[in-house]
Amino acid sequence: MRQLFRRITTISATCALAVSVAAAVAVAAEPTTGNILTGKLPTTNSTHLIGDGDTGFGPTDSNITKIIAGEENGSAENNGYASWDDVYLQYDFGEPRDIHSINLYRNGYENALNTFKRIKVEVSSNEDFSDANVLFGTADVEETAATKLAAQTINLTTPVTARYVRIWQKGHCIQNTNSSWKGYSNGVGLREIEVIAKLKDGETLPDAQETRNIALGKLPYVYGLAPTNIAAISDGKQDDNYAVHNSTGERRLQFEYKNRYRIHEGSSRAPIRWPA
Repeated sequence: MRQLFRRITTISATCALAVSVAAAVAVAAEPTTGNILTGKLPTTNSTHLIGDGDTGFGPTDSNITKIIAGEENGSAENNGYASWDDVYLQYDFGEPRDIHSINLYRNGYENALNTFKRIKVEVSSNEDFSDANVLFGTADVEETAATKLAAQTINLTTPVTARYVRIWQKGHCIQNTNSSWKGYSNGVGLREIEVIAKLKDGETLPDAQETRNIALGKLPYVYGLAPTNIAAISDGKQDDNYAVHNSTGERRLQFEYKNRYRIHEGSSRAPIRWPA
C-alpha cells in the first residue's frame, strides 16, 4: 500500500541578515537614525556561496554570513594565505542615504582570539565603486579579551552620502587562548552588519523578526523509497498536486537548511487517504 500525502513540512523561521534596529536619538537637534540594512541581501566577488547570518545566535560558523577568501592548503606557515583574495560583501541601499556609522559584528571562537586581515570599509554612489570613499582601512583588526565579539564601530564625524557599501576582508588569523596553537583561516564571517543612516520623514524599517518558509523549493533526504512527485512536497502550494510516499513501514523525510534558524512554527498535511 502507498500512503498519499498532501503537504509535508512548511517551516517559517527568522533568517534575517539584520536583527536589530538602532533606536532613535531623542534629541531635537539630531536626526532620527536606523539600521537601513535590515532585511537586505549582499552580493560578493567571492566565488563561494554566501550563508545567512543571525546575531540572535552564538557566533559560530553555522550562524554567520560567510564567504571564502581562497583555498586552504594546510601549510604550517600560513595555510595558503599568500594566494588568497581580498573579498567583499556589497549592499545596495536602493538610493543615496546619509550614513552616520557602521557596525561590524564578526565571528568568534570560545577559546581563541582573532586578527581579522586586511579590513576595508568603503561606500560609493556607483555600483562599480568608481567614486569609492574609504571610511576605514586597509588595516588588520586585532581582537583582544576586552573586545572579543564586540562590534567594530566606524563613527563618522560628518555624515557621508552614498548608495552602496562594501566590507572587505582577507580571512583571519586564529590564536588559541588555551594552547599555543595559531593558524590562518580562509573564512570571512560576520554575524551582523549595521549601517546607521538618517531616516526619511515617515520611513519605517522592516520588521526585524519577519519570517519566511525556509522549506520552500528544497528537496528532502528520503528514508525509504523515493516519493513520486517529490517536488510537490515543498512547492509552497497547498493544493491537489500531491507527493506519494512509495514505502510501507518506517519512512521519513529529512530537510537540511545549511544554517541554523530560529523556528517560529511548522506545519504539515496529514495523510488524507490510503489508496488500494
